[in-house]
Amino acid sequence: MNNLLKKTAAASAVAVALSLATPAFAADTSSAVRGKVVTQAGQPLANTKITIIHVPTGAKRVIETNAEGNYSASGLKVGGPYKIEIDSETYQDQTLTDVYLQLGEVRKLTTALSMNDVERIAVTGSVIAETAPGSSSYFGQDAIAGASSLTRDIKDVVRANPLVTILPGSDREMSVAGMNPKFNSITVDGISQNDDFGLNGGGYPTQRSPIPFDALDQVTVDVAPFNAGVSGFSGALINSVFKSGTNEFKGGFFYETLNDDMAGTPETVKNGKRVEVPQPFDETTYGVSLGGPLIEDTLFFFTSYEKYDAPKSVEWGPAGSGTPNETDATLEELAEIREIASSVYGLNDLGDWAVTPVEEDEKLVAKIDWNINDEHRASFTYQYNKGNRTRNTSDRENELRLSSHWYNKSEELNNFAVKVYSDWSDDLSTEISITQKSVKTLQDSFDMGMADVTIENLKSGGDIAFGPDQYRHANYLENDTFTFKFDATYLTGDHSIKFGTDYTNIDIFNLFVHSSKGVIVFDGIDAFREGNVEEYFYQNGTNNDANNAAADFNRESLALYIHDTWAYNDDLTLDFGLRYEVLGSDDKPLYNANSEARTGYDNTESLDGIDIFLPRVGFNYMVNDDLTIRGGVGRFSGGSPNVWISNAYSNNGVNVGVFEKEDFETSPTPNNNIITSIHEEGIDKLNGAVAEGDVNLTDPDFKLPSDWRYQLAADYLLDIPGVGEDFSFSAEAIYVQKIDQQWWVDASLLESDKTGTTADGGLNLYEGDERRYDLMLTNSDKDGRSLILSTSLAKAFDNGFKFSASYTNQDITEAHGGSSSTARSNYRYNVGLNRNEAYVGAANYEIEHSFKLILGYETELFDGYATNFDVFFERRSGKPFSYTTNFNRFTTDRNTPDEKKWNSPWDLISPGLFGGNYLPYIPTAGDENVIYTGNTTEAEVLARIEEAGLSGYAGGYAPKNTFTTPWVNTLDLTVRQEIPGLMEGHKGSLYFTVDNLLNLIDSSQGKTYVNDFGTSRLYTATIDPDTSKYVIDGVKNDSHSFEPLESTWRIKVGVSYKF
Repeated sequence: MNNLLKKTAAASAVAVALSLATPAFAADTSSAVRGKVVTQAGQPLANTKITIIHVPTGAKRVIETNAEGNYSASGLKVGGPYKIEIDSETYQDQTLTDVYLQLGEVRKLTTALSMNDVERIAVTGSVIAETAPGSSSYFGQDAIAGASSLTRDIKDVVRANPLVTILPGSDREMSVAGMNPKFNSITVDGISQNDDFGLNGGGYPTQRSPIPFDALDQVTVDVAPFNAGVSGFSGALINSVFKSGTNEFKGGFFYETLNDDMAGTPETVKNGKRVEVPQPFDETTYGVSLGGPLIEDTLFFFTSYEKYDAPKSVEWGPAGSGTPNETDATLEELAEIREIASSVYGLNDLGDWAVTPVEEDEKLVAKIDWNINDEHRASFTYQYNKGNRTRNTSDRENELRLSSHWYNKSEELNNFAVKVYSDWSDDLSTEISITQKSVKTLQDSFDMGMADVTIENLKSGGDIAFGPDQYRHANYLENDTFTFKFDATYLTGDHSIKFGTDYTNIDIFNLFVHSSKGVIVFDGIDAFREGNVEEYFYQNGTNNDANNAAADFNRESLALYIHDTWAYNDDLTLDFGLRYEVLGSDDKPLYNANSEARTGYDNTESLDGIDIFLPRVGFNYMVNDDLTIRGGVGRFSGGSPNVWISNAYSNNGVNVGVFEKEDFETSPTPNNNIITSIHEEGIDKLNGAVAEGDVNLTDPDFKLPSDWRYQLAADYLLDIPGVGEDFSFSAEAIYVQKIDQQWWVDASLLESDKTGTTADGGLNLYEGDERRYDLMLTNSDKDGRSLILSTSLAKAFDNGFKFSASYTNQDITEAHGGSSSTARSNYRYNVGLNRNEAYVGAANYEIEHSFKLILGYETELFDGYATNFDVFFERRSGKPFSYTTNFNRFTTDRNTPDEKKWNSPWDLISPGLFGGNYLPYIPTAGDENVIYTGNTTEAEVLARIEEAGLSGYAGGYAPKNTFTTPWVNTLDLTVRQEIPGLMEGHKGSLYFTVDNLLNLIDSSQGKTYVNDFGTSRLYTATIDPDTSKYVIDGVKNDSHSFEPLESTWRIKVGVSYKF
């Protein structure tokens, strides 16, 4: 402060205001100003009148400074411009103009008054705030409009943050700081945009973003907000607000198109040769926005509508089809299966692989703002979205799925929000928020008239599946979420005390009974022709009614918090906060006595009364005008999908019955076959019987997963001789220690069931039986951690050029990423060795290296009409994956049931399940723990191990997630040219976005390969029942999936008009 006092009053106000404009983001829908008025000598000026005016709407806030010269105004509209009038009875007045506020920001303003004439001082927001470094970022309307976005998704805006990664694939998963995409919290106007239940990979409650892109006003990202007022995430907090109407009518419309005429032809490598794979598509998006006054200075409206239509292209087909990816199954095998289905079973339509379903999406936002008086204002927001997407298409080499095996997933979203902002005195203000969110989810198969059928072990080595997949047989979800939030801010001396409460109530109705139409496996085409069933599985609600197994329950959460922001002096701000959260539910899963007898656990745990304390401490120290050091430590919890808890309600083993049968013959006819009707024995078993099905339960001693986050960062304004001044450099380190992370075990798999291990001593073996499995959600006894280092450099030049460059390094470990929604999948598919034991390895979403460069340039190619060029470049590491053992199901004569059961590796290593991701044993030369059989030789296996880079692990097991998919290079360009409008104040715009510019420049570049499940099979094997040795009978060489659309250039062309 001493240095600043040497300057003039005007320079003091500007310098301090800008230097203290560091945002402190929270899950807010507003902004705040906290200021101090002093004399030239630094003495506080009490009882000084402060008038804060939002110029676009005329909203006014009048307050006075306290005895320490401090004042505070919260609940202010984001953006601006604001005019702040400082009226002193003793000193000359000052007026600050063009003040802009960022979402969630507490703008600190220190003003020194003098005895001179009245001054007019302009204070503006940070012109490159959208490139804010490290774990927290801010994006204004310029950054939103300039984002190179093919999909009009908020994710394309926030990917400029160094810690954000948008992953390839239709879901466009967004991982922040290497965390599960489901663990983020996304809000707009205080309304959660999260998939509260937890089924969608994209993180939204809908298939695409539910947010009209043109409705976005401001967006923030924060990974470690040391503010006790926020929670509900274990990844990042992505917060935003919709635009609001003003005293001036403003609006516009747009139309965009994207099709294969404006795109390259995807190329892939087949049999060592690069071949083109045509990928037809045609997408259109259009929308309109309008806002303005209903009553000048008092009541305002804003609305935005957006519509998207697109037929989807085919990415997988049978071998010889010429698709970008080909399965092992061939066209000839498919033709033979079709002929048998028609002639033997009377099934003339199994679907096809070459189907192009249409994806649609429609979204709407309507908002009303009301300036009640100078002390109170309110807002009302309504949001609607409905869209669909086709799922369960073929996605890996070993199985070809026909369209009857696909399903259409659709959601309908209705959101309402009411907010009231009040100033009760100069020192006390409050915010009240009430929201209601309703989501309905349908998952309809393309053909519901038959069972789920798989014909496996084809001569090609592949499988072919048709009929509705088992998880869509009875599947409907509806959840309604109500929230009430109260926040109060009280200014006392140099302390701003914020306290409040959050209450959430969610009603969930989940009808999910997999396999209620039957699941059938035929061992080869001949078995299919003859009607010889290898496996039959049927599950349904009691009395063969799936509705009897629906889960209908309610969950609540309550949080109380208090947070003190202490302006210790003009350079140092300290934050201290404590948050308490407790969960509640009066609904319990149905009790299953058989499950408790097997496991010793009561399956009715509902987490009622489970609680957690979340302390947080932070600081922001302005060392000098150029250097700021910030950091903190805090505990965070939340973001876990509700579906994990719902599993215990849906799978209690009481209201669901199971029928299984293996190796039996049928005599199929078109009018009497097992594919279109349920097995009679299954119907009889579930009619009136007390069911004894599989059980999911929650550990009665379950603790809420959480983590401690430690952050230390430095922001520095530096000069580069010969280049420029005031480059913004930032360096940041974040360490996360995970605690009580989620884990799934088979509670009925007891130590006493263990019969030994494999010959090497690594893999536990159990006695095969017909047990039910009891999968329990619990806490891992081994927790992971994160170490994230990030640096960035940014600057905006006077000539219209700006840039931001960053590098991020992630070193993240975990035992379980929680990537699935069902307990069965989370138990089976987490990579490890012994299923009930936790194995820590690289996290599923770790991106070890990430380089980003964002460029922008604004000029006028035509006088008076802006031309903008925006570039986004990223080069990053691929995602981790693990090599696994592909265990064969059976190893001896399938006609000998007792031998088959004993020799099924699934019964030996994980009774009751049919699969899992097991780390492979890496044999040495002449390894006595391994037997080679069939046409597989030791030399062949060792050569594959050498090729995979696993030789260093010989004599033991391959580690978890040690390998990564290929590096990903992304280069996108957007060019926007303003054009004249039809009348004064109107302007149009022509624009285009080039996605994957690298591929346009060089067709061999910009290729994207993914590993959808994070595993790659190394070899096929079983376990010898006499010696417990591994019996390796085949070598696998899985390739990563090629993403054709994301691996070629595409150009989106659009036109917009604004007034």
